Amino acid sequence: MLDKSRSACYHVCDMREFLTILFCLCLSCFSLADTVTDLRPVIQAAAAEHGVDPVLVEAIIRYESAHATSHAAQKKNNLAGIMGRNGQRRYASKEACVRDLARILGEYKAKGRVTVAQIGRVYCTGPAPWTRSVTAHMRSIEQGKWGELEKEPAKQKS
Repeated sequence: MLDKSRSACYHVCDMREFLTILFCLCLSCFSLADTVTDLRPVIQAAAAEHGVDPVLVEAIIRYESAHATSHAAQKKNNLAGIMGRNGQRRYASKEACVRDLARILGEYKAKGRVTVAQIGRVYCTGPAPWTRSVTAHMRSIEQGKWGELEKEPAKQKS
């Protein structure tokens, strides 16, 4: 026969474990959007410097790094899944990765690769799913899922 106090203890321990996991998940969900959203000024500046769409840059980052939670994002500051000779590149900071991604996209643009599908053919090994996912992230960003995008300041006439 089971000791009722012992089974109640297991139930309470399971519930505590469940609540701890749930609490951690909630915390990480609330901070997910902020991690990438906080990088928007860097994304905007790097995209402008290389003449690429900042929404595309952010969408690639959100998709490739699972909203900055992937192992590469956490351990290597690699938010974009950028590969080097020996696997995923390591960056000194997340901002450095953002600037490198914008540079890469600028090089693609100079070669005439401007659509998400054209970029996907050279950026990843499975371009069709990548293209669909990045396009969906772009739509979500434009619809304000992770906060409103800052409008570029109006250019003054000279």
